[in-house]
Formats: sequence, structure tokens, C-alpha cells
Amino acid sequence: MKRKGMMAVSAAMLLVGMELGTSWWGPAAVRAESSPPFAVYVPTNMDKILRDDPVPEQAAPVLKMAAARNEYEGGQVIVHAGDRPLGRLQVSISELKQEGGDAKIGKDQIELFTEHYIQVTKPTTGVYPAGWYPDALIPLDGTLQVEAGRNQGIYVKVHVPKGLPAGNYAGEITLHETGNPVRIPVSFTVWDFELTDESHAETAFTLWGDQVAAAHGGVEGEAYWSLLDKYYWASVEERLTPSYLPVPTGDVEEFVRRAEPYIKNPKVSAYRLPVYTNADGSLDVRKIKALVDLLRSKGLLDKAYFYPSMVDEPGPAKYPQVVSIAEQLKEAAPDVRSFNTTQPVDELAGSVHSWVALVNKYDESFAHQLQASGDHVWWYTSVVPKDPFPTYHTDDDLLGSRLLSWEQKDYGVEGTLYWSTTIFQKWNGQKYVPREVWTDPVAFPGANGDGYLFYPGYDLGIDGPLPTLRLENLREGAEDYEYLWRLEQLVKQSAASLGLGDEFDTHDVLQPIFDELYTNMRDYPEEPERLLKVRKEVAGLIAELAQDPQGTPLVTVRKPDESIRTIAVYTAKGAQVQIGGESMEPSENSSGYDRFERTLTLEPGMHEVEIAITRDGKTKTAVRKLQVAESYPYAAPLNEADSEADVSRWTKTGVTLRLTDAFSTGGGQGLQADFASGVKFPNIRLFGAGTGFKSADWSSYGALQFDVRNPNPDRTAIFYVKFHQTNGSSDDTHFVSVPAGQTRTITVPLREVRLDLTQMKGIELWMFQLEQPFTLYFDSFRLTSKTPGGTMIPASDQGAG
Repeated sequence: MKRKGMMAVSAAMLLVGMELGTSWWGPAAVRAESSPPFAVYVPTNMDKILRDDPVPEQAAPVLKMAAARNEYEGGQVIVHAGDRPLGRLQVSISELKQEGGDAKIGKDQIELFTEHYIQVTKPTTGVYPAGWYPDALIPLDGTLQVEAGRNQGIYVKVHVPKGLPAGNYAGEITLHETGNPVRIPVSFTVWDFELTDESHAETAFTLWGDQVAAAHGGVEGEAYWSLLDKYYWASVEERLTPSYLPVPTGDVEEFVRRAEPYIKNPKVSAYRLPVYTNADGSLDVRKIKALVDLLRSKGLLDKAYFYPSMVDEPGPAKYPQVVSIAEQLKEAAPDVRSFNTTQPVDELAGSVHSWVALVNKYDESFAHQLQASGDHVWWYTSVVPKDPFPTYHTDDDLLGSRLLSWEQKDYGVEGTLYWSTTIFQKWNGQKYVPREVWTDPVAFPGANGDGYLFYPGYDLGIDGPLPTLRLENLREGAEDYEYLWRLEQLVKQSAASLGLGDEFDTHDVLQPIFDELYTNMRDYPEEPERLLKVRKEVAGLIAELAQDPQGTPLVTVRKPDESIRTIAVYTAKGAQVQIGGESMEPSENSSGYDRFERTLTLEPGMHEVEIAITRDGKTKTAVRKLQVAESYPYAAPLNEADSEADVSRWTKTGVTLRLTDAFSTGGGQGLQADFASGVKFPNIRLFGAGTGFKSADWSSYGALQFDVRNPNPDRTAIFYVKFHQTNGSSDDTHFVSVPAGQTRTITVPLREVRLDLTQMKGIELWMFQLEQPFTLYFDSFRLTSKTPGGTMIPASDQGAG
């Protein structure tokens, strides 16, 4: 679970007051007789500071930013009005001048925005409160108005031009209302590498043109396409390429002619082809083929994909239609991907070759299996899932959605889809109706902010889009992905220069980076500063490898067990290596490199291991941070599925349970569960301390584990693990997928269960309503433990069977 509340103010926040004589106003200071008009503090660019949040403790005031060339970087400054409102607070920023040089980042590369607050009255989840959240970013014309006792955020966006010299740059932000200016120093570091125009993670962030047009006074004709073009490039500049190109699709030749400049632009990562249909709704295969053939003849097809909306998010009832459409599109365009918004399932494998799974339903092992056979795997988020998974929702933290880009690289996900960035109206259950975008955060029921990442500029006299804090945060994540891509390429180049073969896994170099930030996408410390620190370390590795690819050692970390880390160092010949202060002898020699290895057994926590490499009289040092989780190596049986007594402790709805000899992982027998068709939410439940299991207190255990086999030869098993508390609360966020014919051990860490673990009512395994019966085998339900010999089997059943 997220390990810190969003509303806790970051340790990096800084406070400064307006100087009157020698007095400064802040929580840790004494007020002068006449209270100064405002305070200023500097959070990270991932902190959401609500309008009514309290001012943090005093610290040294400076806005620190860093970026590569050809990158944007955002920052925030928060103004807090004192006892009286601020009517005309003047805000300006200087150019940023290179320290010790003549280069500069000019004012034309810097934008200032005021953060617009929107009121959330019904929180999306119970995790984050109601309140006034910062969202839309409105260009700042030089003056601000701030109500008494409230916050007003200023967003600073800096673009680092290509070719700019690396180094430190300095400037300042000036704020004043009564003639006594407050100056916030700006320190900007330009790292010595440059991002490419190309984005190496594909995206499909859809613009709904009809919603854009309606929000801009019902614009039509060429003015409509011109307006949509502005939204399109605004999104592309954030490294979030929209799905459809902003061109008419009806005529094939016109489409290709107008599409060509977009397709050839290196900043455009991918584009969605129209799926032409006949009057009866069937695919117009002839027209689709004519379009694809013309694009192919012009060399414009590499970035193309289909996304047939008529089978969007299909359930099993639509699988035959999915297969039919996939076959027709393959006939018309065998070399074009056709995406389907579903997690990989055996029923569609072989027909669907491009999958888009909800982030909470992403099955890494199944995805990698399909990718090895040539399939493509993307993911997406929407109204669901909600917290604790990363979201783009207004009332959620920004760190989780930024981390999605790191997780995308970690897990090998090729692209990201988002259903809409421009829902400016409101779905009422039957149709879209007008919505006041500046005061109503709900465009689609179920989540604040879902469906839009832009605001229309029309009401402010702007003929185009306005960004949001959420959008800028996604850009930051997309740029982070480019760092990781660049680092991976440099590691591959360095490995090749050393003569390392295909068996060298570049991911083992990157893995400690990911481990420092998260356990998985729902389990991460909510500490923005940690991400910024790791980002800086990645930037340092990139610069070092770029300057000296052969002389920079490669360090890999593998995890044979939770408490064990094996560190390997690959260097050019003739180096002396110390790992964690211990001098090492080469464990492998080759003509081009030496390999040094040390295995460490570590206690839970964060460990910093120093690696020193000496060669030709020069010593380089590196530090690898190793995060070690608590270890729970033993098992306390919960239900062994070995006896009729074990079976009787389960209650069931729409499921038949019996012992089976067909599957067992613990010796003896297993549990066969036949889920019936036509039943809403068929389920099995293990409930009740003293009857279903020994104790309601699960707080000392690490995880729920059980083994499951899917005996079906051509159907994927999909079910959920639901945890119940004695007071009626539940946690229903644990999705399970088991491919056809496979056996898996399911592990649900109990730290991810958002319940009082001392008051557990039990667990439930459930499915959605089935069209056909489904059989699963289960065995060895247990809780992992730090100590041996424990059991959670009720005393009355111990020894049964």
C-alpha cells in the first residue's frame, strides 16, 4: 500500500515570508506587530497542495530544478495569504544564466501558470479527502489574487533547448504587492545529455473532437480541424501522442495527404487508423485495404495501428466478434497491429496480437510469454482501477501516475492508452450533457477528473487547450522513461564494448533503480523526493556511460531470495574491485573483461553497498542501494484442502466443492471448485475466527498464499481475492489471472490489504457471472510467517483427515 498520506507536506517544502525590518513570518518565527501580507513555500513538482492546506515549517527558500537538454521541467511555488487578501500580487521570473559561462535559458523558454482549484465534494475513494484541489494551469499574466488565509500555487515550466551547455544556471522569481519584494532563488541544473525528439514508449491519449468543438463555441469546418490541431500538438509536446490524427478520415486520398506531415514528425509515436464500416455495421474491408495500401506505398505505415471501438473492453460474449474483426483486419492489413482493450486471455490468443490491459490486470508472466511470440502489450487506466493503484484522478497523488512510466520500463510494457483527455461535458447515464468545467470535477461517474487532462481555453479567450497539473506530471513520467531508455541503450553499448554476450541481462543493471522506488505498482513509499533523487542518480549514470562507455564498470544485482543479493561487477581487464569493503578476485575471466561477484545476506531495510574499482591508478566508486523487505519464510496453514473437514469450513454460492486427486501441492488431496454459469458472483468463502480459521488476528503474518491450477485447455481463469473485516469493511482490489493449463502460487501481501488485520473475518474467492461453467483446483491455503511451527487451522480441526 502507499506508505504515506498525500496531505503530509513534503520535507522539501520551503518557507519564506515578506521581510519587514528583520522579521519573517512563518510557523517557527515570531510575528511582527504588523503581520506581513504573505508567505511562500516550495514543494516538489509532485506535491498536490490543496487550497486550504496549512503552511509547512520554515526552511531555506530555493526552487531547485534539473533536466536534460530537449526536456521540460516543472516546479511549484505556493503563495499563502496572511490575514488579508492579496489583490494584486506581482509575479515575475528572470532568465536563468549559466554560472561561470555565457549561456542562458531565456524568458521565452519559461512559462508561469496559476493553479486553478476545483472543489471535490464527493471523494473518489475514502483515502483522500474532499477539498479544493489544484488542477487546471492558467497562463499567468503577471498578477495574482489570493484570498485571505488560503494558498495559491504558481507552476513554473522550463524548456531546456537542444545544444545548451551543461552546468548550473541561476535566476530568481520575484513576488511583491506592497513594494517590498520577496525573491525566490531558482537553481537549475542542465545535465550533460540530450533527449531525442522521438518518444520510445508509444501512447494513444484520445482527443474527443466533438467535445472540443462544443467547448469552443461549436466551431465547424476547417476552423474545427485547426482547433483540433492545437490540442493535438499540445498533447504531443507533453510526449503523449493522441490516438487519431486531427484530419478528416472519410476520403482515403485526402486522409493520407493530410496525415503525412503528422506521421513523418519524429515526435509522433503512433497513430490510429480509421476502421471503415458499411451501412449495416460490417467492416468495409475493401476501403480499409485501399487506405493501408496507399500508406504503405508512401512508407507511412510503421506507426499505424487499428483499435476497433465496436469491441472495446469485450467480455466473453463478444469474443467471437473480436476474432471475426481481427481476422478481417488481418486480411486487409496483415502488417498493421490491431489493439484490443482486454488483458491477455487464452480465448483470444492467436487472434488478438496486440493487447491493452488495465494496469491492475496486467499479468507480467503471461504478457512476456505473448511478447516472446511476437505479440504487443500495452496498458491503460480509466475510472477503474482506483487507489491504491496509480490513477489520473484529481483526488489522488501524482507520484503513483508518474511511477507508471518507471514500471512500464521495468515490466516491458510497450505503450499506454487513455480513453479521453477532453471530456468537457458530463455523462448522465444516457448521453453527454453540458458541464461547468471550472467547478464540476466529474465528467464521467465514479472518479473526479477521469476523462480529461486538458481544460478548454475558450472562456479565457484562448483558442486552444489549457494543461493540468496531472498532464504535466504525466509528461515528467514520459521524460523519465526516456532517461531509462537512454540508460538501457548505453548499458548495451558498454556491454558490447567489453565483449559481453547475449546472456548479459541489462535489466539486472536497472533493477536496483526500480526496487528503490516501489515493490509493485500499488506498493510504494509516497515520497516524491526519493524519485527525484533516483532520477538524479540515473542522470549521473547516463552522463558517465556516455563519456566513457568502456571505462565505466557495469554493476548488476540479482535477488536469489528476499534477503539475498548477488552483486556482479564487470570491468575492463586489469582492475581491482572492492564490493562492500571487501577486495574481490575475478570469478570469471575473458579476453575483454573481468567479472567480480559477491553474495550478501541482508537484514530488512535499505542498504547502501559501496563498490570501488581501481584501474591504471585511478579509482571510481559507485553506490548501489538495495531495498530488502521483511522475510516470512515459513507457512502457517489456513486450510490444507486435504479432508472433508477442510471442505466443510468453506461456504459457497454458485460453486460446488469437493476433494480431488487431480491436483495437490502439499501432499494428499486438493480442492476442486466448480463455478456454475448464470450465477451472479459465484464465490467460496472462508469465514469466521474459531470455525473457519483459528484467529481473527492476522497482523503478524506476511501474506496470504495458495496454489491454484487451471485445468481448462483453452480458457483463462479470472477471479478476485476479497478480504473481509469483522465490522463489514472489505478490500476487493486483488485480481488473479491463471492461463490455461497453468499452475500458479498466488501471493497477496497483507500490507496491501487496507483493513484492520487484527479483526479479520476471512477471505472470499469470486468470479463475475459466467456463460459457461469453470473448474479450478486449489490447495494449501496458508499465511506466511517469520517463525516456524504456527498454524491458523481451528483447534477443533487440527489433525483432521
